[in-house]
Amino acid sequence: MASNASVKRALLLVDIDGTLLRVHRHVTRHVWSETWSVVVGGELPWHRLDSAAGKTDLQILAQLLGDVYTARVLARDFFSVLASHAERAITRDAIELCPGATDFLEAAERSGAVLAILSGNETRIGWHKLRVAGLDSYFVAGFFGGDAIERAELPPRALQWAMSQQYLSQGAWVIVVGDTPNDIACARRYGLGCLAVASGPYSFDELTVHQPMACFRHLGQAALSLHRFLPTHPMARQPIIAIDGPAGSGKTTTARLLAERLGFTYIDTGAMYRALTLAALEHGVPMNDEALAALLERTSIELRHTPQGQRTYLDGRDVTERIRMPDVTAHVSQVSSFPSVRAAMVRIQQQLGARGGVVMDGRDIGTAVFPDADVKVYMTADLATRAERRLEELRATDPTLTLDDVIRQLDERDQLDSSREHNPLRRAEDAIVIDTTNLSIEEQVERIARYIRERVVESSTTLP
Repeated sequence: MASNASVKRALLLVDIDGTLLRVHRHVTRHVWSETWSVVVGGELPWHRLDSAAGKTDLQILAQLLGDVYTARVLARDFFSVLASHAERAITRDAIELCPGATDFLEAAERSGAVLAILSGNETRIGWHKLRVAGLDSYFVAGFFGGDAIERAELPPRALQWAMSQQYLSQGAWVIVVGDTPNDIACARRYGLGCLAVASGPYSFDELTVHQPMACFRHLGQAALSLHRFLPTHPMARQPIIAIDGPAGSGKTTTARLLAERLGFTYIDTGAMYRALTLAALEHGVPMNDEALAALLERTSIELRHTPQGQRTYLDGRDVTERIRMPDVTAHVSQVSSFPSVRAAMVRIQQQLGARGGVVMDGRDIGTAVFPDADVKVYMTADLATRAERRLEELRATDPTLTLDDVIRQLDERDQLDSSREHNPLRRAEDAIVIDTTNLSIEEQVERIARYIRERVVESSTTLP
């Protein structure tokens, strides 16, 4: 738990439901229905409630009753009974933590930020949920909606408290963390930042429309990017994640999914070499250094990021699928071995990743493109496993291909990639090695994500 012994750099005001945890819906409805029966009488008129998302408990009560004044009169008795029912009904089995909740809170604590709750829950109920979930110890205070008819009434209370306790200096960052448009709106009303997470009832796209300072799919992503929003954090820029390895090791799929999980940009450097290879094949350009370097100068290769993922464009034409065809695969190692080609590609790749917040995969990312990358991973697998994976990828485009053919091709490519004079395939000395032979894609992504949490989040004071 934070201490007010010194002024902190930021205050994080964190929502509960849909952001940190979820209470099973049938439990919540049961608690409210039982309380309504006792205090008001009869059956609770759920049809009057359009949605509970982003609302305070008092606001929900007013909408169910159809009158704000009556809600305020009944609030004390109603919420006393509601809290008693909730404390009996909301057990650990009734609660599910949202993805990355603990990671985010631990990262926030390490950053030196003050953590407080900003929730529409009635006070007793809010703290009960946090205690049952094992999250209450992270927070020094809470600002709840049992007596607020609108969520926007809560931030001023939090700010006044933080200043009175000397937790914040003038101009310190205050950020609301929540899962609804109401969280974004009340933050904007008071000039506060907002990190939105799509772990509640609203999708990533629905939240992004409201223009929070950043939007994440869940708090696990936010944990790894938290330093971006704390300007005095020791880590000044977003991390660069370099993933290298031989063909068939799983690096491309893993890197793409990892970038999606982190909210980073994915850059498939192999696609750039493949696009140049395709251009050489289509134009009949000789496979030598001078000719290929000249071709690259007059060729446009773009990596565009779309809702469907990264797409590769050659002179304005989408060649994403075409560059995976066998004829390109057969020549790409030769094309990528020439020093002028590699030097030009490395410059482009360094420009693409210079601002950080990228996951870049290839064969020399951690050794030549970004030798100072924050995290380096070298992925490998035994030859038979890599061949089986590659055969599965190529079967649709070349049904005559056999496993022996692919094993021979991969073995030849390994020899060429690792023995070339300029920027050969090799493991960076400070790279973590992950053998993916017996790992699923999900296990590969999780293992790297866990390593990033340790390397970037926990050891961020040692990083540039």
